[in-house]
Amino acid sequence: MFESIDWSFIIWTVLIFLSGYLVGSRRRSEISEPLDFDRNRISPVARARIEDSLQAGQKIDAIRTLRADTGLGLKDAKSVIDNWHEPGATDGA
Repeated sequence: MFESIDWSFIIWTVLIFLSGYLVGSRRRSEISEPLDFDRNRISPVARARIEDSLQAGQKIDAIRTLRADTGLGLKDAKSVIDNWHEPGATDGA
């Protein structure tokens, strides 16, 4: 039964799987690093609209406004909005 198994194929398959897993886990750790964003990049008008949107509970509108004003990607803009009122976050004022 085991005489017909091509062991080199199995070994290569395992090596490829493991290398993909290791590369993927490294990328996940790189992605999860916090975004270092300077709120001074946001125009005063957009900043006011974001504040109004957040006070009204319109998080998606706040993300949309931030992306339109700064060109950030969706994930980065969401991260900035999620941490908008965190202690230590600068408001650019």
